[in-house]
Amino acid sequence: MDAMNKNLMCIILAAILLFTGSAFADTSIFVATDRHAKYETVNDPVEGNDSLPGNTSAGELPHKNDRRPPKKQMPAYDPDGNLVWHNHLTEVLSLVSADGITPEIVLLGGDNVGDGGDKFTDVTGYPIGAPYFSMTSVDAQVKYVFGDAAKALYTYGSHDIHSTDPYESAFFSGPVVGNGYYIYGITFSQMIHDTDEQAIATGYYDGKDIVDRNGISAQTASHRFLTWVNSLDDRLPIIVMSHVPLHANRGDNAGAWTWTRALNAASECRDIIFLWGHNHTVERRDDGKTIERANYRKLPGETLIVQSWDVDEAGETVLKRGDDLITQTETLGFIYMNAGYITNGVGSVLTFSDENENGLWDHLAVRRYALSEKEAAFSIPWVVELRKAD
Repeated sequence: MDAMNKNLMCIILAAILLFTGSAFADTSIFVATDRHAKYETVNDPVEGNDSLPGNTSAGELPHKNDRRPPKKQMPAYDPDGNLVWHNHLTEVLSLVSADGITPEIVLLGGDNVGDGGDKFTDVTGYPIGAPYFSMTSVDAQVKYVFGDAAKALYTYGSHDIHSTDPYESAFFSGPVVGNGYYIYGITFSQMIHDTDEQAIATGYYDGKDIVDRNGISAQTASHRFLTWVNSLDDRLPIIVMSHVPLHANRGDNAGAWTWTRALNAASECRDIIFLWGHNHTVERRDDGKTIERANYRKLPGETLIVQSWDVDEAGETVLKRGDDLITQTETLGFIYMNAGYITNGVGSVLTFSDENENGLWDHLAVRRYALSEKEAAFSIPWVVELRKAD
C-alpha cells in the first residue's frame, strides 16, 4: 500500500470510529519486568511457625543464600492452597490496589523469576544460571492482590529458561485484544536475534521461545507484526511489551533496528507504546555511576540510538567495531518507556481515558509505583495525548 492510500485509509477508519464510538470508563494496565527471585526464601520455615513452608512451587531448587529470614514479604497461596512466599511483586501491586486501581491486565515483560551467573545451582552444586520454577507462583502473587479481576500476561525473558510450565501455556507473544486497545508481546529471541540464521547458526541458543509460533528473530517476528497491523480495520492503540529494549547499551539486542523501523511504520496510523526492561543490571549501580535514564521515557519525534549489527571478515555477526557498539539513530514515531523493574521495587500503571467521550482512548496517563523514595522523581504522573484514533 503506497503512502497516499495508507493515509486515506487512516482517515476513513477515523471517520467510521468517530461516528460509531460511545463513551466508556477509564481502563488501566499494570506493567513491569524483571521480577527475579533474589528476595525469595526457598524451603525456609516461616519464623514463628515451623509448619508453614517456604516457596513450594513445583520443581523449584534452593538458592544457596536462602537461609535468611523472610524480608518484608507478604503471604499468598497457589491454586492448590499452598502458602507461597515471594518478592517485591505483591508489594508493588498492593501500592496500586491501595490507590484504588484494579488493572484490567497485569503485564510482566520477562525474567519472571530467576537470577544470573552461578548464584543458582542444582542439588549437586552445579551452576545452572537460573532456578526451576512454575508460573503458578507468579499467578499467586497477582491473585493475592486482585483475585480474578486482573488478567496476567507474561512475555519470555532471558532468565525464564527453567520454567517447568509448557511454553505456550505460560508465556505469550503476538497480539492480545484489550478494552479498546491491543497488547503485543515480543519474546527474548525475537529481539536479541535479527535473523533466523543468527538464532540457529551457532546452536548456542536454547531458550524456550525458540519454538515460538511468531518467529525466533526480529526479521521474522516484525514481519508478522506488520502483517497483523495492516490487517486491522481499526486504529486502536497498541501496547508492545519486549523484555529487551531497543536502545544500544548492553550490545545484546541485534534485532533492535529492525523492530524500530517496523514500529515506526505501524505508528503512522495508530498510537504505539513500546515497553522494555532487562537493563537493570547496568542502569542501577551501587557505586553511584551514571544511571542511564535518558532512555527511560521518550515521546514521538525524539531520537533514539538503537542497536544494529554487521558481519566481520569471517562472516560472523558482530555488534561492535572495536570498543564501540554498532548503532543507528532513529526518530521515533511511538512512545518509548521503561516498564519498571520489580527486582528494584518499581512498576508502572498505564491508564487510558476518553476525554472527548467519543468512544476512543485519547489520553494516556502513566504513573510509577515504587517502594523506594529514590524513585520518587519517576512517580510523578505524566499524560500523553493520543491523536491517531481521532
